[in-house]
Amino acid sequence: MIIDTPIWRNADLIRIIPITRADLNQAISRNDFRPENTPKPGQARWYSWRDVVAIAVAQDLRRLGFGPSIAFGQVQEHLSPFLRGSIDAPDDCAGVLWLIRPSDDHFNIETTCEFLRHTEYDELLITPNRSACIIVNVGRISARVLNDLQATETAKVHREELQITGPVM
Repeated sequence: MIIDTPIWRNADLIRIIPITRADLNQAISRNDFRPENTPKPGQARWYSWRDVVAIAVAQDLRRLGFGPSIAFGQVQEHLSPFLRGSIDAPDDCAGVLWLIRPSDDHFNIETTCEFLRHTEYDELLITPNRSACIIVNVGRISARVLNDLQATETAKVHREELQITGPVM
């Protein structure tokens, strides 16, 4: 069971999302991404499951062609507040879609966003008079990274048990 405490380190995110250490540090120092917990000077940074989901979504936006400042900026401005205000547990992300609509003025980088819950049996209706939008499946991304993080934790426990008891023959 994943609890709502910061339990993952940079190394976990680098392996699971994947994101390079430099990109992760840049997202925090230059691109205004703010994890839920701020470390004390000289201490390691720990990430909550909401942070892990937000960073994974930003990386997916980067794969779509968004630059890091726009991807992490959108996540910080829209997704992180949604996760912190509306999502209490990792399972609450199931079926959540993030609709990102660019502004009608192509010279303006402002976007409007909408979050909705969707199941595979629902039709996703987008009115034809609206501009195109990017649909980010937050639920699927959340499930993917959280399953990978849980598998990592399980493997860590098994390694520790093997060190204590030795190999089973």
